Amino acid sequence: MGFLCYLNGSANGWNTFSTVNAATAVKLQAGPQKIRIYALGSNDWQWNLESFNFIWKSDISTSPVSGELSEIAKSGYASQGLDANAVETLPVPARIQSGKKWVEQTAQSDDFNYEFDATNVKSNFGPGNKWYNFYHNAWNGPGATYWQYDHVAVNGNELEIRASRNPSTSKMNVPGINAGCITSNSRVLYPVFVETSISLANISLASDVWLLSPDDTQEIDIIEAYGGVNYFEQFIHLSHHSFVRSPFQDYQPRDHNSWWGRNGVTSWGDYTWNNGNRNFIQVGVNWVSPKHFEYYIDGELVRVVYHNAFATKGKDGTWSYTQPYLDASGGVAFDNGYQAVKIHGSNLAFSQNALQTASDTNNISAIDPLNFQGGLGFTKAMDIIINIESQTWLVENNSPSDADLADPDKNTMLVDWIRVYKPENN
Repeated sequence: MGFLCYLNGSANGWNTFSTVNAATAVKLQAGPQKIRIYALGSNDWQWNLESFNFIWKSDISTSPVSGELSEIAKSGYASQGLDANAVETLPVPARIQSGKKWVEQTAQSDDFNYEFDATNVKSNFGPGNKWYNFYHNAWNGPGATYWQYDHVAVNGNELEIRASRNPSTSKMNVPGINAGCITSNSRVLYPVFVETSISLANISLASDVWLLSPDDTQEIDIIEAYGGVNYFEQFIHLSHHSFVRSPFQDYQPRDHNSWWGRNGVTSWGDYTWNNGNRNFIQVGVNWVSPKHFEYYIDGELVRVVYHNAFATKGKDGTWSYTQPYLDASGGVAFDNGYQAVKIHGSNLAFSQNALQTASDTNNISAIDPLNFQGGLGFTKAMDIIINIESQTWLVENNSPSDADLADPDKNTMLVDWIRVYKPENN
């Protein structure tokens, strides 16, 4: 590619320099580029150029998927008369590039229609040994969590992840929480759609299905929900994490819209527990590209994180398009405990064009605003992890009671199925 960019400066002597700024922005395509810069003047002595630098302004981004939503994505599985329990015939609601089709990845998909008994040793299980019954490294859990091999089982219909009391006070000086955790034996990488059907543990713990890179620097949460945690039980947190491990730093979207709620649901724990007659919700992430994530709940598209902007469907059905920004010190801006965003616009139906404009008119990334991933976005293959955990802030404010931990109806998260699809040529 070629371009012209004119700079205007004045002669100041051969070794006395002043800063000159480009009059126009330069658009560079992804990949290696050869840049040639000339210093020219009105005579042979006006030629000296000491140095130059580029300042990144924003991505030149275009969504690789169609802007059109399926009828399922507009209003969910139930609106189309679909039974989400019949996963073998359930259509994929996610948007896909023209000329592509969704193909199931059988190495990761699982309907849990088999039995695996809890065991005190680390074990592979599932058809083809899809899973093992622990975290993806030796760490045994956050906060007061102690992940245990024997808190995982498959009952012939669902995966069971349970919790119980651990009397040890070695973590945070309080009695701990035994909990189950499983990890996939194979990894997923964009473009990919991962969806699960889950019934939360109705207890003051986090019920999680998530993706995590082997080096623990990139995380995409499919669902993070708090079944019995005061106030937060009404939300599903649709988020991701960009980490630096040393010294530890963590960015995740924490704007108000990232805490997604639905009219009529005051507690997702109560909703899915349903007095012991368990309900399931379906939550999926379409990891389209390194800087493009789409979230689906019960088949309905509810949130998109796209380059430099967010799009979220509110309780009233209105889509809002918002832009993150940084504070005066260069950190993530906050307002009343939530990540601060600028409102760019809204409409009654999702519009890729509106989201594109919101992204193009902002120069702060919604994926990684502090540039922990070097501007590349999320590019690493990830493990699938399913677990319950007692996070540090829960220990401090919402630790579950002994009675709840001993109640098998409430202390267990159930997973009916998880499915993984990738787009392939049609």
